[in-house]
Parts: sequence; structure tokens; C-alpha cells
Amino acid sequence: MKFDLSQISDEHGHTSLKGYFVVFFALMALTLITVLLSLVNFGVLADAVIAVLIAALKTTLVVYFFMHVRESPKIIGFIVIGSFAWLSVLFLFTIADFHANYSDAASSIPSAMPW
Repeated sequence: MKFDLSQISDEHGHTSLKGYFVVFFALMALTLITVLLSLVNFGVLADAVIAVLIAALKTTLVVYFFMHVRESPKIIGFIVIGSFAWLSVLFLFTIADFHANYSDAASSIPSAMPW
């Protein structure tokens, strides 16, 4: 059986090398911002929210560009969004459980930590 490589087509575009470098430097800048913001105390809850928002932005860049969701069929995008939605639900249940066990979650976090 012969396999003809000329029949293989690439119907979707790929991110250019320049695009990869732009995303890489954006990730490095966000990492630097994370480090610099860790030196400032906004309070336990605000620090956590800021860190999660920056991490979510970095995750979005990695998934969209480096995992090629950008060039994939739309169903893959829906699966990715659904997966993160389910992960958010699990996090919300975890936060609700934490809040139920430690009443005022923001002020009880230091006493709840094992270290």
C-alpha cells in the first residue's frame, strides 16, 4: 500500500515563531508581575484573588497558543471551556467546605494551614 504525502493538507494556520515569542514574553512579564505583587500585602483574600487571576490568564495563553486550541476545531474549544467550568465548580465546593469548617474563612486561614 502506497502512502502519498501530497494528499495531506494543513487546512488551518499555525502560530508563527514571532507569535510564540510574543506569548513567551507575555508569560514572562506576567510571572514578573506575580513575583512583584507577592512583595505587596493586599490581605489574604485579595492576594489569593490576584494570584489566581494572573494564573488563569497565563493558563489561558498556554492552552490557547501552545496547546493549539486556537487552530483546533471549535468542539475542542468547547471541551476546554467545559473542563475549566467543571474545575471551577469543584473549587467552589472546596471553598464552601472550607468556609463551613472554619466559619470566617479569611481570618481563619492561618489557623487552618498545617504549617
